[in-house]
Amino acid sequence: MLACLLLAGCSAERNNPLSKAYHNTTARYNGYFLAKEKLDAIEKSIQDQTVYDYNRPLPIFPPIDSATYKAHVADLEDVIKKASFPIQYHPNSKWIDDSYLVIGKVRFYELNFPEAAQTFRYVNSTGKDRHVKHEALVWLMRSFLKLGETDNAWQVSEFLRKERLNRDNARELYLTRAEYHLMQGDTAAVIENLDLSLPNFTNRDAQSRVRFSLARLYQDRGQSKEAYQQYSRILRRNPPYDLGFFSRLYLGQVSELDDAQDLNRIAGYYQKMLRDEKNTEYRDKIYYEMAVFERRQQHYDKALQNIEESLKTPGTIPNQKAYTYLLAGEIYFENLNKYDLAQAYYDSAVQVYPQQALEYEQVLERRNVLADFTKQYNTIQLQDSLQRLASLSEGERLAFVQNLVQQEEEARLQEQAKQLEQEKQRQGRRAQEQQAAVTVGGRNNPAAAAGNGNTGGVFYFDNPAALATARSEFVRRWGDRPLQDNWRLLSRGETVGGQEEVVAMDAPADTAAAETEESRSARLQTQVDTYLQNIPTTTLALQQSEKLLEDAMFRLGNIYAQKLNSPEDATATYEKFLQRFPQSEHAAEAHYSLYLIYSRAGSEQKDIYYAKIKQQFPNTIYAKLVDDPNFLSQNALNNIKAHALYDSAYAQYEQGEYQQATTLLTELSQVYPLNDIPDKAAFLHVMITARSERPELLRQQLLAFKQQHPSSPLAPRADELLKRYQDLESKQQLRQEAPAAPTAIKLDERTPEQRVSNSIAMASARERNTAAQQPRPLNLNAIPDPIPARQDTTTTAAQTGTPLDTTGIAQDTARAQAPAVQPPAADPMAYTGVPDSAYYFVMLYPTEHAAFKDIGAKYEKYNNTYFRNQKLALEQQPFDAGRGVLLLRAFPNMKEAQTYTIKQKAPQSPIGKIRGVEFITFAISSANWQKLLQKKDVEEYLNYFRTNN
Repeated sequence: MLACLLLAGCSAERNNPLSKAYHNTTARYNGYFLAKEKLDAIEKSIQDQTVYDYNRPLPIFPPIDSATYKAHVADLEDVIKKASFPIQYHPNSKWIDDSYLVIGKVRFYELNFPEAAQTFRYVNSTGKDRHVKHEALVWLMRSFLKLGETDNAWQVSEFLRKERLNRDNARELYLTRAEYHLMQGDTAAVIENLDLSLPNFTNRDAQSRVRFSLARLYQDRGQSKEAYQQYSRILRRNPPYDLGFFSRLYLGQVSELDDAQDLNRIAGYYQKMLRDEKNTEYRDKIYYEMAVFERRQQHYDKALQNIEESLKTPGTIPNQKAYTYLLAGEIYFENLNKYDLAQAYYDSAVQVYPQQALEYEQVLERRNVLADFTKQYNTIQLQDSLQRLASLSEGERLAFVQNLVQQEEEARLQEQAKQLEQEKQRQGRRAQEQQAAVTVGGRNNPAAAAGNGNTGGVFYFDNPAALATARSEFVRRWGDRPLQDNWRLLSRGETVGGQEEVVAMDAPADTAAAETEESRSARLQTQVDTYLQNIPTTTLALQQSEKLLEDAMFRLGNIYAQKLNSPEDATATYEKFLQRFPQSEHAAEAHYSLYLIYSRAGSEQKDIYYAKIKQQFPNTIYAKLVDDPNFLSQNALNNIKAHALYDSAYAQYEQGEYQQATTLLTELSQVYPLNDIPDKAAFLHVMITARSERPELLRQQLLAFKQQHPSSPLAPRADELLKRYQDLESKQQLRQEAPAAPTAIKLDERTPEQRVSNSIAMASARERNTAAQQPRPLNLNAIPDPIPARQDTTTTAAQTGTPLDTTGIAQDTARAQAPAVQPPAADPMAYTGVPDSAYYFVMLYPTEHAAFKDIGAKYEKYNNTYFRNQKLALEQQPFDAGRGVLLLRAFPNMKEAQTYTIKQKAPQSPIGKIRGVEFITFAISSANWQKLLQKKDVEEYLNYFRTNN
C-alpha cells in the first residue's frame, strides 16, 4: 500500500498534496540547491580572484571577461545540468522559476548576454514568485547594460521603482543603478545609489568594498568630511587587510590639518607604515601617498623626492606607476609650470595608464598639448642657437662645434662608467643576498630583498625623462609600432628561430671589439660634420630657419594662451614674436590675442592693441571682432551665403560662362568681404583667366595668389600652373591673344540677395541634368573644395591632376561651350529626397529658457558617452527671434540621423526629461537644410518630411 502511494506521488501528472511535496522536495534538493551552491562558489571565486586598483573607486560588480569564463567553463556547464534537472523531471514543482533564474545567471557569466536576457524575460513573464521575478528583472537590467541597451535598462529600473522589493533585490537594484549612472558619467547619482545600497548588505566585507568606493568618490569630489566618515566606518568593521590598509592610507588625505601637530602626526603615521614589514609590497603606494600629502602642504620638492622613491620601489598594486608618473606631471605642470619636465612624465604616464579609465582621454590630451609645447619650444631654442652659430666666423664655428662634440663624448663616457658601476653594485648585492640565503638554510628573505633593491641609483625604466627620450628616438627611427616580439624580423616576413634568437639577445655586450682611437676620431669627425651641415650659413637656409622660428614662436604663444592658461607667458611670447616678426602673416592674430589677454585682465594695455588692430589691420576679421565679440556667430550665415555664391560662380565656370562667373566672384568679394574662402575665390579667378584672358595676365594672377595666400591648400596647385606656364613659354607654345569670347549671354540682373537665394537651386538643377554627377551639398562647417571633383563625362582642366592642358594656354582653339542650365520647371527651392552625402540632426529651442542653458556642453558630454565613434560635430547659432538652432553633423544616411533623433526621447538624452516647453527636433539632409535656412519655414519642411519618410 505504501509503495503504491509513493508511486502515485512520483507521477508528474498528478497534482495532489503528496505529489506536490515529493516534486518540490526532489526538485529543490536534487537539482536547484546543488546548482545554486555551485554557482555561489563560482561567484565567490570570481570575487576572490579580482585584483582591485585601490587608487580609484572599486568596480561595483566583479569584472568578467573571456578569461573568467574559460577558467570556470566546466563548472558553469555542471551548474546548467543540475539546474535543468527540476525543469525536465519535476515541471510541476515550485522551483522551476528559480532554476531558470540560475540558468540565466550562468548564461550571463558565459558572456552570452542576449540569451541571458531572454531567459530573464521568460522568468519575469511566466514566474509566480514575485521575489524571483524581481531578481530576474535586476539581472535583466545588468544584461541590458552589458549589451549597451541603456534605454531598456532604464525602463526596467523605472518599473522596479514602483515595486516592493526584498532586502537582497533592493541592494542589487541600487548597485545596478549605480553601474548605469557610472556609464552615464553622473557621479552624484552613483553616490546616491551606493549610499542607498549600504543598509541592505548582510556580508560585512562586501559592504566595506562599497563603502570604499563611496569614500573614493567623495574624495575625488573634494568632500573630505564625508570621505573621512566612510573610511572610519570601514576600519571599525575589521575589514580585509588590503581594504583596511588603503582606508588608513587615505585617511591622511582627508583629515583636517589645523596645526603643526596634525601635520607631524600624519607624517609620523606614514613613516610607521613604511617600517611595518607587512606593508613591504605596498611601499611604492605609501611613498606615493606621502608625495600627495607633501603636495597638499605645497612642499613640492619633498613631494618629488617621494615620487622618485615610489618609482624606484617595486610593488604589486595595479597601475601604480601610471598614477605616480601622472602625479609628477601634475606637479610640474600645475604647480611649478615646468612644461618640458611635465611633458616627459605625462608621456610616461600615457604609456602605462589604464585606457578604460574615465580620465584617460584627459591625460592623453594634456600629453599631446605638452608634446606640442616641447616641440615648439625646442624648435625656438635650436633655431636661435643655429642662427647665433651662423653669425660667427668659419673658424669660430668649427672650434665651437668641436668643443661641443668633445663635451658630449666626455658626458657619454661618464654615463657609461656610472652605469657600469651601478651594475657592479647590483651584482654585488645579488651575490650578498644569495650568500645570505645559503647561510640561513637556503631560504630567501623576500622582504629584505625588496627593501634593499634599487638603492644604487634610479633604475632606467623608472626614469621618465630617459624613457621619453628613448621612445621618441625609437618612433623617429622605426615608427610607432605595436608591442610584439621580434617585430623587425616579422615585418620582413622572416621566420624566427626561438632558441637561436634568445642566444643572440642574451649575448654579453662586452664581446664586441673595443673601439680603436682611429675609429673614435672618425666617429667624432662625422658628428662635427653633421652639426656643421645643420648650421644655416646660406641665405636660403637662413630664410628657412627664420620661418621655422616664426611659426614655432607664434604657436608657442597660442599654446600658452589657449591650452596652458598662462597669460603671462603668452603675453611675453606674443610681444617677443611681434618685435621680431612685425610683418608676419600671423601678426594680426597675435595683436588680437594680446588684446583679449589684456581685456580679461582689465589692463589699459588693451586700448593700445585696439588702436594697432584698427590702424594696421583694418580689413581683417580681427578689426571686426574688437568692436563686436559676437561677429563670428553673426557672420556664420554670411559665410553660408558666400559659399552659395561661390558654388554659383563655379557652376557658371563649368558651363563656360566666364563673364557671369567673374561677376559673381566680384559680388562675393564686395558683398561678403570677410568670407572664409578668399583663396578659393581667388583661385577660381585664376582658372577663369586661364580660359579667357591673355597668358601674361594669368602669370600675374598666379604670382599674386602665391603672395596673398601662401598658406592656402591651393598653393601647390598654383605652383603646378606656374610651372606649366613656364614650360610652354620656354617651348614658345603660348598663345599670343585671348581665346575667342564665348557666346554672348544675358547678364543676370538679379540682386545679390536673389542670387544667393537661388544658388542652391542651380546646384540642384545641375544634379538633375547631369546623370553621372554626384550631389554636392553645402556643409555648415566644412569648406567646399575650390575646384570640386566631378564625375562628368567631359573632364575639364580644373578636374584633372594636370592643372591646365596645352590647349588651355597654347594656340587659339575653339572650345565647345556646354549649354546653359535651363531653369527647372518645378520650384527650385522645393525640398527633395535626392540622396545626399551628409545628414544632420537639428533642434530648434527657446534660447532664453533655463532648461536649455548649457545645452551645447550637455550634448558634447552625451555624444562623447554614447556616440564617440561617430565623431559628431556640434554647432549653435541663432535661427530667428527667440530661437536658436543646435546642429549635429554629419550622419552618413537619413536612417542613422532619424535613429539619433528618436533616441532623444530617452531619459539619458539632454532633452529627454524636459517637459512643459516647446522645442523641435528633426533629421534633414544638408541640401534641404540650406533651403530651410533660406526659407525659415520649419512647418513646411516638417510636412514634407512626414509625407515622404
